[in-house]
Amino acid sequence: MNNNRIRLEDLKREVPFEVPEGYFERLPSIVQSRIPATPEKNPVFNWSWQRSFITAAAMSVIALLVWFTYPERQEAIGMEPLSGISDGAIIEYLEEQNISYFDLSEHQVVQEAFATDSTLLYYLDGLDDDFIRQQLIETLPLTETI
Repeated sequence: MNNNRIRLEDLKREVPFEVPEGYFERLPSIVQSRIPATPEKNPVFNWSWQRSFITAAAMSVIALLVWFTYPERQEAIGMEPLSGISDGAIIEYLEEQNISYFDLSEHQVVQEAFATDSTLLYYLDGLDDDFIRQQLIETLPLTETI
């Protein structure tokens, strides 16, 4: 192994690169000659009548679809929509739909309507006592008696 140490004092002080004569004076003109005189424009949008026609047709189709599929606005329903319908028509409809009085009594609206005794008595006022008794017998369990 060679244990020779290199000393900085022993090295030659020469610059290994040479710059040609007048290089930095000619450099700007060399760079300018490589740049094109007018920059190329990349068009962002090319207008053509075909593209305009297709765009107008697509917008027309979209407008027609919106026109025919947009739901009509429904007018507000009055305060009491069933006030013009007779009780007989309502009872007939309920019978056609196989909806019993027991089904109606499970709804919160009906329960709230019969929350007061006066409302319940008003509806029971026109019924026959035997009919009420028969309904109670059918709906109450056998252990309870009237």
